[in-house]
Formats: sequence, C-alpha cells, structure tokens
Amino acid sequence: MRILAVDDDPVTLDVLGVALEENGFDDITFAASAEDALELIEIAKVPYDVFLLDIMLPGTSGIEVCAKLRTLERYRSTPVIMITASRARDMMSRAFDAGATDFVSKPFDALELVTRIRLAALLNDSQQRERVNSAALEELGRLAEVSFDEPFDLQPRPCVKRFLSLENELLRRGDSRLDLTLFSVQMDNALEFYRGSRPAQFRAGIEAVSNALSDVIDAQNCYFAYAGRGTMFVAAHEGATLKQTDLQRGTNHALVKLWDSRATGMSITPIITARRIEGPEAWPGKMAADVMRSFQSRADLGSQADPFQVQGLFERLSFRIAGA
Repeated sequence: MRILAVDDDPVTLDVLGVALEENGFDDITFAASAEDALELIEIAKVPYDVFLLDIMLPGTSGIEVCAKLRTLERYRSTPVIMITASRARDMMSRAFDAGATDFVSKPFDALELVTRIRLAALLNDSQQRERVNSAALEELGRLAEVSFDEPFDLQPRPCVKRFLSLENELLRRGDSRLDLTLFSVQMDNALEFYRGSRPAQFRAGIEAVSNALSDVIDAQNCYFAYAGRGTMFVAAHEGATLKQTDLQRGTNHALVKLWDSRATGMSITPIITARRIEGPEAWPGKMAADVMRSFQSRADLGSQADPFQVQGLFERLSFRIAGA
C-alpha cells in the first residue's frame, strides 16, 4: 500500500513514519507542504493508495489538497484521512465536503491511525469492486442490445474487421482498383432465428458462424465483417485460393462442431449459404463498398436468396453508379 503523508511538522512526520512502519506499512512518501504533495502526486507513475493530510498546512490547506484530489480521475475515491489538532465543527465539515474519508486527532494514537487506514482501504476496495461490477453489468446490457438490421462487433480475431471500418476503408480508396474477390456468407432463416431467440442467444449464434468462418479462411489473405441481418462479407485478396463451394461446405462443416444449442437456444444447427458476388476483376473501392451495402439491404433473410437477384445485383449497381 502506497501512502503519502503531508504535514509541515517534521516531528509529526517522524512519528507517523515510525507508527506506520511498525505496523507493516513500508511504502510511505512524506511531504512538508501542499505544493510538494501536489508535485509528488503529479509525477507519480504508480498512484497512491491512501493520503494522510494535515488540515492546517501553510499556504494551501489540506482541505484544498483534498478537493484537488477529488478532481483527478484516479483519486476520486482514494481514502483521504485528515490529521488535525482542531475540533472545530465547521473545519471538519469543510473537510468532509471536500471529500475527506475520515480524520484522526493530534496527538494521535498509532493503533487508531492504523485501524482507520485499514478500514478506509477496505471501504475503497469494496467501492472498487462495486464499480467493476457496475461496469460489467453495463457491458452485459450493451451486449444485450442487438439490432437485427445493424452490425455489431464480433470477438476480435486476426481475420475479423468491424463492418463500418471495412466499409470506410473501401470508400477511402474511391476509384482505386483492388484485386478482391467478394463473398457473402448468410445464415438461412436468420430473421426467424432472431425473432425466436433472446439477444444474447442471437449474438452467440453469429459468433459461432464467425468462429466457423475463421477456421475455414486464410487469415493472411482473407478477412470478413458482420454486416447485420445474419450476413457476413468475406474479402479475399490476390493469392487467396477461395472458392464459393469450399467456403460454404467448410463453414457448414465447422459450424456443426461449434454450434452450442444451450448458448443459442437452438438445437438444430442453421444452414449457411455462401455466394460469390459477381463483379470486375479489380474492384473500385467505392463500388465494392456500395455492392456490400446494397446486397445486405436487399437480401431476403426469411429464406435463401433468389440466384437471379444475386447475379444481377452487380449489373444493377454498376448501371446506377455509371449514371450518377
């Protein structure tokens, strides 16, 4: 436990040091003024765990130091124990208003001081655990908010990208041509699965598809992103030997092994349909982004897509872009 003790009386600091070291506290820093203390706080690479502040410091008071500490993110709840020879109620009230945790009176009893430090540290640990638990609950709540139409972030893997990041990356390339082969990988009857499951179950199902895809594609030359609506887009760069039939067969085979009926609430493993999106030999970046967005928004997610619609998508979009 790192302790910073601040008092302008060297005798008090000596007594504090002896009392603390005799009770097992050996990481103690001393300061004789508020200015010295604030400088030590600013340059500390490892934050302090407890502050012992004399209220009546020359210049800037211990109460002002306490108030300053509470404006710093890392010290918003760190125990601050005020040391005072005064029993004035207004002074103690101002100290607590500034954020003080506790106080001890001069001349202090070593056992009382150590006890108050340990109690303050226990309280701080409890508050920290409560904040961690609250953050965890907030994260669970965020994870539970799953929209069917919108993408959400998948667990990080070498071959996984965020859909919006992938889209923006392609849009920035504009008319620059990229040697890409684009595939869609779609969960059949995705809308039915979404409507019949809880958000966490639907997310678990999409994560299972992501895991299956990761097992099939070459992470050095391929990557994919979840675009929402049960659809992922796979981009294969030059050098990747990826065929539609192999992608579909491999993903379905891997998914059977990875599917968790308890996590997804679905006992039957869904079927995955992979399609190569027809296009030029070298895709302009903007066109590739537009094709993915158009494909995702037009797909009939209650059943398998009409092959004519898939094959004709590129021609329709090319005509629209050329006429723009």
